[in-house]
Amino acid sequence: MKERMLLIVNPTSGTMRVKNEFLNVCRIFCEAGFSLEVHVTSGPRDGARTVYENAGRFDLVVACGGDGTFNEAVSGALRGHFGGSVGFLPAGTTNDLAGSIAIPKNLVKAAELIAHTPGRFLDFGSFNRNRYFTYIASFGAFTDVSYSTDQKLKHVFGHMAYIAEAIGKVKDLRAYRMRVDLDGDCFEDEFLFGAAFNSFSIGGVMKLKKNLVDLTDGNHEVILVRNPKSAEDVAHLSRELLSGEFENKSVLFLRGKKIVFECEEEIPWCLDGEFAGKHRCARIRNLHERLRVIYPSKDTP
Repeated sequence: MKERMLLIVNPTSGTMRVKNEFLNVCRIFCEAGFSLEVHVTSGPRDGARTVYENAGRFDLVVACGGDGTFNEAVSGALRGHFGGSVGFLPAGTTNDLAGSIAIPKNLVKAAELIAHTPGRFLDFGSFNRNRYFTYIASFGAFTDVSYSTDQKLKHVFGHMAYIAEAIGKVKDLRAYRMRVDLDGDCFEDEFLFGAAFNSFSIGGVMKLKKNLVDLTDGNHEVILVRNPKSAEDVAHLSRELLSGEFENKSVLFLRGKKIVFECEEEIPWCLDGEFAGKHRCARIRNLHERLRVIYPSKDTP
């Protein structure tokens, strides 16, 4: 019996490369013996809803789009207790997670990988119990850049569109007084930016050394950027962010399974580059070995 595959396609994602390679991708899956069903998303959360409602009908779910599209596929799979594997065809602008797990940027090569590679467990995160994220939950400086950047600019200029949007927001930067509980250890300060993540890259800009991050250890890495109070603080902050060598002075680099962020006011949060609402309290939990994802192993040629 043929394995059944659900292909979720976001037609408006990133640079729209999927339109050029769509037929080749479908050919690869069909030649590999899959019974293929394609669903083109019609709007936000449509992909998550489709995967959730059909979780029992398919052996494999593949998301074709950006980080947000993959988030929807994973969210629907987790909510629907999907027992198969999830694949990713990265057709977005940033594709942080795809880069971290070595999924090829070339869609044909990524499709070949999915067609011939078994799934392996990867850690994900829950956010306030009713939302999920694949690689990052964040607040603060530039958090809204990915979802506030005009989609047409993303299509034309790709990653440069994000940079242009970020430059325009420098004047609006502000810090938040936060209390962060990380597996029972508490940290309180004014933070410009904070994130719980599972990736070697944040926003395609901040690159982390591979010895700092483990994608399958049951923990999320946490970065908290303190509000600089002096020129010396700014120098420390710049040095730590650019070098990736964190001294826990200007930038706290931590790990934990359960993280609670509390603020005196409601602040905007972002999950995998998509707006997730405003919250005073954000409860994050690592979901260890809950879902298989198709990505290369060390033995994959």
